[in-house]
Amino acid sequence: MAKDNGPRRRRVPLVAAVVQPVAKRLARMEDLLIEMRHEQDVKLKRIISLQEQIDRLTEHVRANRATTRRSPRRKK
Repeated sequence: MAKDNGPRRRRVPLVAAVVQPVAKRLARMEDLLIEMRHEQDVKLKRIISLQEQIDRLTEHVRANRATTRRSPRRKK
């Protein structure tokens, strides 16, 4: 008579990891760092541009404040 061992366990096939050569991994890391640096440069240029706009507006407001006088308040 056949013996019933219950449900069989399904084995997941093992796949050997393919190890990339060190030089290739380092090259990919370097490419990522270069890309990140480029993104930083783009953002920095945008920030500098916005800061220059703010500085020009601030100077404009100061110049207008110096030339504009407030009229005295009217008494009630």
